[in-house]
Amino acid sequence: MPNVLDAFEHAKFLIEKGRGQEPAKLVLPRLEAQRRKANKEGRTRLVRDLHSAEAYSDWNAEFSRYVEAAGDPNMAYSIMLRLLQQLPDSSIKKLAEDDQPIAESLGDA
Repeated sequence: MPNVLDAFEHAKFLIEKGRGQEPAKLVLPRLEAQRRKANKEGRTRLVRDLHSAEAYSDWNAEFSRYVEAAGDPNMAYSIMLRLLQQLPDSSIKKLAEDDQPIAESLGDA
């Protein structure tokens, strides 16, 4: 991922090419994540790019399964969040390092 110095070099290049007046925004991912976590704007929509059609399908299937089982979307999302919060960082790191599919690794986490 490019860093601030890379962005600065790119900005200098754009200025040299006569594009210095174009609207632009420097995004610092760590600060953006903090802003989203604080959610002072009161946003309610979650958008994630899953990088594959299969992952998109899988996540939507799970969201639907939870909503159907809970009977209420807000309750389903609350349950999903509680389940995600229960897994400690150390287990997430272990799962990320394992070459095994997640379903087989969860019991060892």
